Amino acid sequence: MITTHEIRDILNIGIEITTEKNKNRLLEKMLGKAMEIAGCDAGTLYVLNDGSLHFRIMKTISMGVDRGAEGNEIDLPPVALKEENVCAYTAIHKELVNIPDVYNSEKFDFSGPMRYDSMTGYHTKSMLVIPMEDAEDNVIGVIQLINKLDSKNGIISFTDEDAFIFAETDGVPHNTITPIARKNGD
Repeated sequence: MITTHEIRDILNIGIEITTEKNKNRLLEKMLGKAMEIAGCDAGTLYVLNDGSLHFRIMKTISMGVDRGAEGNEIDLPPVALKEENVCAYTAIHKELVNIPDVYNSEKFDFSGPMRYDSMTGYHTKSMLVIPMEDAEDNVIGVIQLINKLDSKNGIISFTDEDAFIFAETDGVPHNTITPIARKNGD
């Protein structure tokens, strides 16, 4: 069940979207709030540009990683829009994807996160990938939430309720960048 606190957080994101003037701060706030609502350790926000997804903001709480927030470029290659990549699939199909364990998933190619894990010592397990759309329903990027945490900071899978929070409110589809209230006056 979605709590009053979670609904308030989602509405506050909508308010911040309309009042924040600095684009990098806005993107950082959106990723941070999405991570907070989902209760996860890490997240990446990609923007769609020139036919590929570019790393814009990266956060990993447990490792103290906070990259891109000041507008500096992240030195990782863009992700090509190919369906075998979960982020690209999400952007192409405008579909939220919930992966309980990337190391045991056969639907997508997770060689990128696995390579990142081997380089950094991190262990990517669960993932919730959300398309970001503008007011005209055009995909403008993707938010990738990584490693939902339980009350003892153990990694668990994202739940159907987590997915629902980011997929719709009152039966109206949305995500963290799509305006929260699509109806006039709501």
